[in-house]
Amino acid sequence: MPINKVNYQSALQDFNEARLKASLQEALARLTGKSNELLSYDEVSQKLKLRVQADRGIHEIPIKAIVGSVGRYTDFTRTFMPRRHGDQERWARVKAVMDDPVGAGMEPIEVYKVGEAYFVLDGNHRVSIARQEGFEFIEAHIIEVKTDVPVTPDLQPDDLIIKAEYADFLEKTDIRSLFP
Repeated sequence: MPINKVNYQSALQDFNEARLKASLQEALARLTGKSNELLSYDEVSQKLKLRVQADRGIHEIPIKAIVGSVGRYTDFTRTFMPRRHGDQERWARVKAVMDDPVGAGMEPIEVYKVGEAYFVLDGNHRVSIARQEGFEFIEAHIIEVKTDVPVTPDLQPDDLIIKAEYADFLEKTDIRSLFP
């Protein structure tokens, strides 16, 4: 599909604004000591001993509940602002297609749902653009992954240590079978 050059130029400018936001967020994170990192789904899966998956279909999800990514967790900030200048062309192309009035619009992203939090399997750039545009919700194909450990969107990387210990405790004591 050909890209509208005006949309593409506008998208490049939007990317630069998003990169500036990312830089400011990273500076603020250093000052406050609060992590600005997306969570790695693989790390969360390993530490929380995630198990059975269930396809939940396509639904709108709150963008603020998206806290991590399956493979691109180092490419974006916690608010999905792009960290790498090398993503400029891809980000701008996706945005230009999304902005095209005769285009197909935005396809649903694919996510893993763990507790109340979501991890992007496919659609990191779409999430980034939706955040930049101020969207509150995004359409997503949801694959729910069960865990006995409570997971909320405010989960921080440091919290994983305690959550992993809790998952180990549940597994070793088999307390869930005694007290369902």
